[in-house]
Amino acid sequence: MAILLLFLSFLNLDESAFQWSKYESQALQDPLNTYQELTLLLEKSTDLNQLELGQIQSLRGKLLFDFGLYQEATLTLYEAEEYLSQTDCGKCLAINHNFLGELYYRVKGPDESLERHQKALSIYEANKDQKGFAQTMGFIGTMYEKHGDYPEAIQSQFSALRELKGFPGDRLEAFIFENLGSIYEDLEMYDSSKFYFSKALQINLDLNDKIHLPGNYNNLGDIARKTGDLEEGFRLSQKALDQSLELGSLSQQKSALVDLSKTYALRGDFNEAYLILDKVRKLDEEIFTEETAKQISIQEAQYDLRIKNAQIQQLEKEATFQSQFRTLLVFLLLLIVGIALLIFNRQKLKIRTGKALVDQQAKTLQIKERLIATEKENINLLEARMSLEVESQSKALTAQTVHLLEKNQMLEEIRQKLKKALDVDVKDQKKRIRHLIKQIDYNFSQDTDWEDFKSSFEKVHQDFFRSISKSGIDLSPAEMKLASLIRMNLSSKEISATLGISLESLRISRYRLRKKLGLQKGESLQNYILCI
Repeated sequence: MAILLLFLSFLNLDESAFQWSKYESQALQDPLNTYQELTLLLEKSTDLNQLELGQIQSLRGKLLFDFGLYQEATLTLYEAEEYLSQTDCGKCLAINHNFLGELYYRVKGPDESLERHQKALSIYEANKDQKGFAQTMGFIGTMYEKHGDYPEAIQSQFSALRELKGFPGDRLEAFIFENLGSIYEDLEMYDSSKFYFSKALQINLDLNDKIHLPGNYNNLGDIARKTGDLEEGFRLSQKALDQSLELGSLSQQKSALVDLSKTYALRGDFNEAYLILDKVRKLDEEIFTEETAKQISIQEAQYDLRIKNAQIQQLEKEATFQSQFRTLLVFLLLLIVGIALLIFNRQKLKIRTGKALVDQQAKTLQIKERLIATEKENINLLEARMSLEVESQSKALTAQTVHLLEKNQMLEEIRQKLKKALDVDVKDQKKRIRHLIKQIDYNFSQDTDWEDFKSSFEKVHQDFFRSISKSGIDLSPAEMKLASLIRMNLSSKEISATLGISLESLRISRYRLRKKLGLQKGESLQNYILCI
């Protein structure tokens, strides 16, 4: 409860909206009713923003922690953290981190607790919040104390005091002094411990802080008893009991009675010590009953809140579903009406234009049939004409080839006879015959019938000469003649006779043609040319 008061002194962030000062005082005097009021506020308010929701949940989480409901406190503080992370209130988030640090010490351990307090410290340091920084350093020092790292614990507490130089006599300063007194008590440095516990007592007396006075007296009574001053210890413990009875705090009454029983035992008055311990046992039962009642009440409130939230969510889902269903229903009705109108108009248009369309289709069909018949006749005539032309060109080509063959054969016979006559004729005859032979040889190499042959050949074998030369191959006229004769599928004997060369010369000419065409060894020249 003492630590709760310390936290609440920093939580007064938006009194105009939620009257936080009222909740602060209620949390100290009547934490159960405060928790119930905050829960009711969550249930009834529908216009709370992220910051307001985060503040309410943060305080509820701290109260749940004080009630000993650690699981519920964890969930509530996590929810507060989620809300506050979406706001620019760094101080609110830092307070929530410190709440979680306290909780983690109970449910996880000092390491996790220290991590949360350090997050709060970073926020306060960034915002240059001296009191927040000092408060968090006090918590961090307490965690080091729990670890047994007393030098770090003392250093942290003195760092907190340095931040509080501008706030003398502040309740937070009393909190730091109590922490230092506890550390020195653990180290059995009782003089130092008494010094700091006394300073904390004096501040609380000046502030008339009745809530923390019983704890101050108990701490000083422990030191007196440990240093052998039993009378002073008894007086201080009795003072703590009186203050706690006036305050009505059962837990503080229990602490004072335990200290008194220890003092009686050290005096040797074991009977009185036993009687006081019996009071402590009865007080424990009363505290347990009170705490149990609180926990049951809080759990019932938590359960009611969960049920109401679930009901609200269910109603919201149902309302959303009904809204979506109505929207969908209206859309479907409009769609059906639109489709019906569209179908009606289209059907009406079909009926109106149906007859005209059928008549038009019939006329179109008749025209198409006539066009097809005409086209078929034209194709037949074209095929017949092309067939006659091909047949005519083939006959002409064959005739020219035969003519060339016969002419060359005749010239060959003449040449042979003239060669024989050279052996028997006179000198003048030899000269004339030689001249005649030269003319015949020239006629072989410059045959004027080639152009006519080439023209007829191209009509039958279209694009042959262009295809054979398409790869940049430069063929001579003689090679073109040879290729065309091979394309006509003539034999080697017929080709040599047509060209007027020997079979050996024909073989050489075929070899040169193969080389120019780029044929590999084993590839057929005739098959290559026939496939062009």
